[in-house]
Amino acid sequence: MNEKPKINYLGSFFSWIMDSYDLGAVVITATILEKLFYPTLGLLGAVLPIVFTVITRPLGGFIFGYIADVRGRKVALLFTVLGYSFSIGLTALIPTYYQIGILAPIIISLLRLFQGVFIGGDVSSSFTTAMESIRKFRGFFGGLAQSGTLIGFVIVDLLFTYFSGLPNNFILNLGWRYIYAIGIIPALLAVFIRLLMTEPKIYAESEKKNPVKGLAPIWQTIIVMIGFWMMIYAGPQFAPVFFGSFLHLKPEVYGQLAFLMNLVGIPAMLISGLISDYLGRKYVGIGTVIISIIGAFVFYFQGISLTLATMIFGFLINFPSALTPAYLSERFKTFSRATGVGFSYNGAFIVAGFSQLMISGLSSFIQTNEAAFTILTIGGIISIIGLALGPETLKTSELPISSK
Repeated sequence: MNEKPKINYLGSFFSWIMDSYDLGAVVITATILEKLFYPTLGLLGAVLPIVFTVITRPLGGFIFGYIADVRGRKVALLFTVLGYSFSIGLTALIPTYYQIGILAPIIISLLRLFQGVFIGGDVSSSFTTAMESIRKFRGFFGGLAQSGTLIGFVIVDLLFTYFSGLPNNFILNLGWRYIYAIGIIPALLAVFIRLLMTEPKIYAESEKKNPVKGLAPIWQTIIVMIGFWMMIYAGPQFAPVFFGSFLHLKPEVYGQLAFLMNLVGIPAMLISGLISDYLGRKYVGIGTVIISIIGAFVFYFQGISLTLATMIFGFLINFPSALTPAYLSERFKTFSRATGVGFSYNGAFIVAGFSQLMISGLSSFIQTNEAAFTILTIGGIISIIGLALGPETLKTSELPISSK
């Protein structure tokens, strides 16, 4: 079978869009879900759907990463896309707490846990397939692929802003349901594209071994990803909750701010990925983490307009995570790459997935903005330590870059 690098990359790219669309839907509707499903919990109720979505991702990352290494990337991708399509569709149909009582938060919590398994598994195969299909400028194309996460967020933000602007409190009554229902469209498109995908040549020609035997670097990559994810979940993924629950902005206002924050992050990821193709993943990662913390300070302690602070933050905070696809793929051998990438990327949620609960708890002692900045900074320090402990993968890579 002839390899189809462009189709493989495109099919994988939809994973990033779908991953972020689903997560973005939960994040941007967090304060609404709190009112409809967890009405007695306050800020905790707003972050619970997000936490439930991410804490099962490590399980999905390992299971489907293992399947991808043993049975093939394409097989795993087809299973995961069907799973998360089913879950996001059902989310749009759930009765609220005011309709069925305590069953409502139980059902949505279970669906979010279920969704986390399949989204986590999808990342394992999609990251690996995309990076194994790229021969040159892997940092740039990794950054482009990672920017798919922001494209998903931008789509959700636009829908949320539109529905929030409709009369009769439409977003609270039906608008949030439409956001989840619309998510089925890219999911079904991803199914079609994935049927056309092939196994990457480097995987098809590789010797198949027990993936667990190739996971030696995983302790270091998980440290990096714990730090990266703590920064994201105490930063842009916490921002809508911060806007709504702390600053008490109206949905149509913070929807626009979230849109701008994610939109400016797209070119930032391309720039960061491209720079890493020349200067290396490790040192670009360390430098951009420091820059991101500066951006977070500007955002959480605004001495300038909120809109400008949000855009500066959105641009700077996305520099480090742009390196993730290339960096993780270059750390693992082919026979264990999907398992290693999947569990590194998702296993970090075992710690980082509770970032917003950490913020909620810390907010009992200090201001919410101070708590968020503190957790984000701790994440930055953790990621710097993790990167410092590992090699420069641009020079020492398990997935070499072609010179042809």
